Amino acid sequence: MTNKGSMREKTLKIERLAGYILPVAIFSLALWTLERQIRHLHSMYVLKSITSIPLSHIELAFFLTVLSYLALTGYDYLAVRHINHPLPYKQTARTSFISTSISYSVGFNVLTGSSLRYRLYSRKGLNLHQIWEIIIFCILTFWVGFCFVGGLLFTFYPVKLSDYVPEIPVPLNIIGILLLLSVAVYFFFSFRKFNFRVKGYQIRVPEPKIAFLQLGLSSVDYLLSGSIIYFLLPSNPHLTLLHVLVFFALSQILGLISTVPGGLGVFEALMLFMLEPYFGTVDIIRPLLLFRTIYYFVPFLFGLLALIFYEYQERDEFLRKIEKATYSSLSELVPQVFSILVFLGGVSLLFTGALPSDPRYLHDLNYIIPLPLIEASRLFGSIMGVLLLLLANGLWKRIDGAYILSLAVLLMGGIFALLKDFDYHEAAVLFILFFFLLPCRKYFYRKSSLMHQSFSRSNVTAITLVFVSFVWLGFFSYRNVEYSNELWWQFGINSQASSFLRATVGAFMLLLVFGIAKMMSPFSKDIHIPEVEEIELAKRIINQSEETVGNLVFTGDKYLLFDDKKQAFLMYGVSGKTWVAMGDIVGTSSQAKELIWDFYEMSKLHQGRAAFYEVSEKYIPVYLDLGLTLIKIGEEAKVSLEAFTLEGSASKDFRYTIRNVEKKGYWFEIVSGEAVLSLMPELRRISDAWLELKAGKEKRFSIGFFDEKYLSNFPIALVRNGSEIVAFANIWTGADNKEISVDLMRHSPDAPDRTMEYLFVKLMLWGKEKGYNRFSLGMAPLSGLETRQFAPMWNKIGSLIFTHGEHFYNYKGLRDFKEKFNPVWSPKYIVLPKGFKQGLVLKDIAALVSGGVKGIFSKENRRATNHIEYKVPEKPSKELT
Repeated sequence: MTNKGSMREKTLKIERLAGYILPVAIFSLALWTLERQIRHLHSMYVLKSITSIPLSHIELAFFLTVLSYLALTGYDYLAVRHINHPLPYKQTARTSFISTSISYSVGFNVLTGSSLRYRLYSRKGLNLHQIWEIIIFCILTFWVGFCFVGGLLFTFYPVKLSDYVPEIPVPLNIIGILLLLSVAVYFFFSFRKFNFRVKGYQIRVPEPKIAFLQLGLSSVDYLLSGSIIYFLLPSNPHLTLLHVLVFFALSQILGLISTVPGGLGVFEALMLFMLEPYFGTVDIIRPLLLFRTIYYFVPFLFGLLALIFYEYQERDEFLRKIEKATYSSLSELVPQVFSILVFLGGVSLLFTGALPSDPRYLHDLNYIIPLPLIEASRLFGSIMGVLLLLLANGLWKRIDGAYILSLAVLLMGGIFALLKDFDYHEAAVLFILFFFLLPCRKYFYRKSSLMHQSFSRSNVTAITLVFVSFVWLGFFSYRNVEYSNELWWQFGINSQASSFLRATVGAFMLLLVFGIAKMMSPFSKDIHIPEVEEIELAKRIINQSEETVGNLVFTGDKYLLFDDKKQAFLMYGVSGKTWVAMGDIVGTSSQAKELIWDFYEMSKLHQGRAAFYEVSEKYIPVYLDLGLTLIKIGEEAKVSLEAFTLEGSASKDFRYTIRNVEKKGYWFEIVSGEAVLSLMPELRRISDAWLELKAGKEKRFSIGFFDEKYLSNFPIALVRNGSEIVAFANIWTGADNKEISVDLMRHSPDAPDRTMEYLFVKLMLWGKEKGYNRFSLGMAPLSGLETRQFAPMWNKIGSLIFTHGEHFYNYKGLRDFKEKFNPVWSPKYIVLPKGFKQGLVLKDIAALVSGGVKGIFSKENRRATNHIEYKVPEKPSKELT
């Protein structure tokens, strides 16, 4: 098993490494191919030639792009009709546009688009099976249209592709016939109403009417997107729309297979190769650049902004629902927006540093600015560009250091843009970005080290692709320069290639040093077993905390993460790849938000995923800032001890319980200190008998378990009959007499009815006498969940189990039992990642709480939540009340 686990871990590492290297390698190969085909062109000539395209053609390209994305929204609209869900077109169109526009540019279309669809549709009440059907439907819709149009084009293509591409082993018309046959098979299944089962899910083939609409929509989408390039190309009597559509089909599919974001470079290289017999190279490059901008980049920006705005709306709605204060504007989006803009600013600085400057500007500039300063500006301008790429990640994560450095780098980048070649356009953009970012200090509240922030695979891939593009653009711009060792040391107005080489080395060294520093520097807050000093520090913080949940530290099964000021901590466990923080932050600290971020970053640095279990509403805005989502799992009951009394008709049931139990010779007692240790053998006997009756393992992590060392930290409430103990519970107390609660509760099989209720009532009376403000009865699982039509599916399932799940556990009975004490209810949540990872996280949390995967299904863990065994009470007699 160990060898298998080790092999699996090595395989995962290789797959992860391949995920970084493969897109970069394919992208680099595509750039090398492009360079070989356009080496005779001057880069500035290519950029300036774009202005020669008629404005009417560009407007037509934008119009066709809008029509294409409208057709794409029809995929999702048909999908929700296929699954018979009444979502309006407005909602499906927004989901379709966001997921499609982002996945087309980011790459990994199936994974990215599926995750976004799951995130957006799950908020609309769709369950996993329904979302899975929508995803499959949209994928099939794309391929039905491509196979139909591509099949027709490949079967009846108007040119011999062998004249433009290497000989294909299988004739293209045979491939076209096979594609058309696949469409015929699809419609055969549709007319026969055939269904498939994939991993336990039933996938229904759409009925013929919807299948024909799929075919029409996807065919129109393909024709529209392929026509954009045709209308951007110059006219040529030998090139028809059908020619371009054939080339477009081959290039698009190979671009998708490459996994490079948006097929960047791969698509362009193939299109250039096949269109070269008809046009000059520059006549092909400019429409391809415009197509990339119009069809991919512009929708990507709009889609990303739409996603951010949607997340803001969801956060705002959620916070208003729980009566939390919200911002009155879109100010919550500030970090994300500036992160994107700063990243683009870095791209701009790098790319302009790779392109040659106009010699006229340089000669005029040389009269004002010394040559060494111009040379230094070229070098440091590129370094500032790399810094902005790295700082964008910190801005997204609200790090104050990233904010301060971004201001400095933007200001310096603008100055260097003026000094290197008087590029006032770029300088103006950087200065404007600086002045807009300047008053936004309050949105970057994290006091964190930039070296400790994690970079996702998409972050690393994006930075790498930008740097590779910078190097390629520079070598392409100066390809006519004869490279030699002396070139490194040449300085002057006409030695721009030398400046580029030095800038490349400077930028590369910065990335190399940063990467090595991140790999070599250990995270200051790493996972380790708490030492004695840390336990004592935690004990001091717990003694100053009004909440009692921090006492779970003494179970010894959790790791601890302290804030920098040692005033608060998080306790957490690790299950699988999931890092689970238990409850809210214990203690009070000005760095509470940073502590949550530290835990999140630490999980990322260990290739894990963060989750927060049984948390309150206190830090919900921070969890949302992390990009996580919340699932309500129940409500906690807290009783005001000041208002608790045995007087009046509302408390007659409590009076009956006390008289009934004490009439049988039982009484209540609290012991502490050395007396607790002397009672351990008898307490263990009761616990063992209780566990044997439950026939299962003890729950852990979220509640205490029987351990002499753990129980010796607390006073114990007992129910006695003479010298015999029949029930016990350990008592948690909060600072300043704010809160009291119990954790581990056990009773012997021969304890009388209502023993635990008796213990609760007597303990509340004792707490009231001692001056405590409230008594925590713990959580009632699955209570208080919304059951409206468009409530999340989890809420509907949870509410159904709560109402009708007596076979598994008496959830409603537990809620009713606690309701007798007239408590104040407050919601409890699980905070976890969005998308398909939720199922894995919930499985890991269940395994952690249940003491292993097997414990999830044990009888004790199904029936003993909160250690309270609820029984329907017998009715009190009038005499006793």
